Amino acid sequence: MAKQANQPPNLYWAELRQVKAASNYMRLYRNRLAKQVRAIELIKAVSSSGAIAGWVVWKDLPLLWSGIIASAQLLDALKGVFPFAKLHRAASDLTIAMEIIWIDADAEWTEIYAGRLTDQEISKRLQKLRRLRLDAERKHFPEGFEPDPKLVRLAESQTEDYLRVTYIDEVTP
Repeated sequence: MAKQANQPPNLYWAELRQVKAASNYMRLYRNRLAKQVRAIELIKAVSSSGAIAGWVVWKDLPLLWSGIIASAQLLDALKGVFPFAKLHRAASDLTIAMEIIWIDADAEWTEIYAGRLTDQEISKRLQKLRRLRLDAERKHFPEGFEPDPKLVRLAESQTEDYLRVTYIDEVTP
């Protein structure tokens, strides 16, 4: 007799896939935000250094050069205020948290797949896994965020590829 989709091992497997997809999504999201943070850092460095060099060469425009330098300093002071800088920090932290949750959940899946746990034990671990995921998301994004559908599709695709390769085409319990 085949197990139904709502059986504890199947439910755990579905949650495990969601954890991996969320981990992949956060990594992709973090990497996208990192590009924006690097762009601001580059603008800041070029404008500040360029203004100093310009000031040395063209001393007759001190207000222009000091204004550019002051703007670069202001940009540096405000970088924590820019939404993508805060989001990048949160996404970086959540990426690490999700990877840790994934590693532990994957180890539990090995025990489940081997038949070493009862349905009741699996249900308790599933509840714990869901709580860990929710707690990590609330901690790093307390106000939540709207996922980008394009990144969601990419993360899901990467997850399916990973599970297919890792579990040698046995992606269902």
